[in-house]
Parts: sequence; structure tokens; C-alpha cells
Amino acid sequence: MKRLATFFLAVSTTWMATSASANDLDWLAGHWCGQRGKTFSEETWMAPRGGLLIGMHRDTRDGRAAGFEFMRIAQQDGRWVLLAQPGGGAVTAFPAQSVAQDRVVFANPAHDFPKRVIYSRSDADTLHARVDDGRDDGKALEWTWRRDCDAPPSP
Repeated sequence: MKRLATFFLAVSTTWMATSASANDLDWLAGHWCGQRGKTFSEETWMAPRGGLLIGMHRDTRDGRAAGFEFMRIAQQDGRWVLLAQPGGGAVTAFPAQSVAQDRVVFANPAHDFPKRVIYSRSDADTLHARVDDGRDDGKALEWTWRRDCDAPPSP
């Protein structure tokens, strides 16, 4: 009986971590930006509505566009899935591996790089993003953004 209870607790915890709820990711909504070296990055996410968040990312360096990405996070089969299009190219899907308050981990172990995309919020005005090779101590790129920056610093 104890084994059965442990099994159901594990299954329900996993289901709750990955099943999509309307307000799971509302903390991600907003305009986020920051400077790292000469690169000014900004990412904007619309609030979840109808099981969908729409996002975009832009990097500028020395007053010129250096890269962009279209993104969406959609409810599919009861869970959140990040659909990323770097440079407007082909879509890569990253299903949610875990969803918690102020943190979401998307993973696609079959993808070359990144294998994981992690968003976390340390406070109401600070968003962290990390893309990595699936290992906590492996290859990674990280960003820290503040909310509602109006414009990049002048070149």
C-alpha cells in the first residue's frame, strides 16, 4: 500500500508540474531588456490568452541589428510547449519539463543546442533566461533583463 501511495504521489506531482494552467506563465509577460558588453537585448512576451503567449527577441550591437527570434508558448496536449524560431527560421519545439511559480524549464534532448531553455524571475522586475546543453555545469548562455526599458543606450 505504501508503494502504491508513493507511486500516485510521484505521478500527480509530475502531472501538476507539466499540465498547463491559464495563469502558469503570466509572470513572463512584459518588455524585458538589458545590456551585456556591447549587445543590447530585449525580449517581449504577451500575456497568456487562449492558451498562447507570443514573444519576440531582438539583439542590437553598435546601433545595428545583430539577431532576432520569434517565439510562442502554446498549450499542446495539456502542457506548455515553447516553439522557437531563431532568425525566423524553422520551428523547434521544447515541451515544458517543469513549471513552477516564477520558473519554467523547457527541454528538447534531441535538439543540438540548446537542449534546455529556462526562464526564471527573481523579483517582479528581473527576468533570467538560460539556454544550455542540458547539464547544469555544461555549455550555457545566460541573460538577465529588467522590466520595461524604453530604449537602448545611445550608440
